[in-house]
Amino acid sequence: WRSLFAADTVRVFNTFAFMVATPAMVLRVMSRQPIAELWNGVFFAALALIGVAVLALAILLQRRLLGLPFPNAVSRGQALVGGNFAFLGIPLMLAFLGDSAAAPIAIGLICDTALIVPLSIGLIEAGRGQGSPLAIAARLVRGTIVNPFMLSIMAGIALSLSGVALPEPVDRFLLFLGASAAPVGVFALGIAAFQWSRQGRLPLRGVLPLVAGKLILHPLLTWVVLALVLKLDPFWVQAGVLYAALPIAANVFVIAERFHTGSRPIAAAIVISTAAAALTFPLALWLLSPRPPARKRWPSEEEVVPSPQWAAKAWRYWWLTSSARAAE
Repeated sequence: WRSLFAADTVRVFNTFAFMVATPAMVLRVMSRQPIAELWNGVFFAALALIGVAVLALAILLQRRLLGLPFPNAVSRGQALVGGNFAFLGIPLMLAFLGDSAAAPIAIGLICDTALIVPLSIGLIEAGRGQGSPLAIAARLVRGTIVNPFMLSIMAGIALSLSGVALPEPVDRFLLFLGASAAPVGVFALGIAAFQWSRQGRLPLRGVLPLVAGKLILHPLLTWVVLALVLKLDPFWVQAGVLYAALPIAANVFVIAERFHTGSRPIAAAIVISTAAAALTFPLALWLLSPRPPARKRWPSEEEVVPSPQWAAKAWRYWWLTSSARAAE
């Protein structure tokens, strides 16, 4: 391992994933989604408000209870709402919801890549250094809008709304380039975890709250808002909870590593949440599945005994039909 990878290998891989591969993937995926046809404003607003609320609450708790610097608190807050949607959510939602999952997939992609990721980057940029409120606001806007994620999203949405398809050579190149985003990000995560393990055990303090917040708090709050407050159709409730029940995304580690906001606990949380989601995700799906109607039991002997009224009606019917036959 020492002879294969230099000390800055993780930084190089994360730079490639953040600046090149992931924007290519996002641009291609967003441009191919019929956003105007599949849009559900209420569903998007609910997911967005839930994500921002959980992010804000996590930042507040991390600052007050652990005393973390603001950028580090933002990265850990992103771990509570940034699910592995692009690489796990899309195939899983297609498998469980069928072709009708195209609408929640498009909305989930926009919520995740156009809101949570750019907002987290903008907050990290705004929290770095000092300055006047105007300078902080300028860093927030610049960090949220002028970054590879947001630029690729805006380009993809523009192509989708205009109906202009990417030329086939460009589409193939973006497919080739974007397909490397997940493997490179996960590979960098593995190298970082290996390097940290040689320095000592991985930091587990504060990791389990991140895992519980992502796999339990986020989907539970989503279910409460969609099912109990808004009373949406069960299909949209299922889609929203499945979106929230995904494990922590590798891009949370990529962003934390790039901006030096404490990537070690986030890496451990990604590994643990991915393993734990093998149990929690099917459990959430089972809890959301409609229950079959209860099977009718066989009537007891007392219930099959004819009542006097029923017996009188049956005797009268038998007498009338017998009389009619005798008359014939």
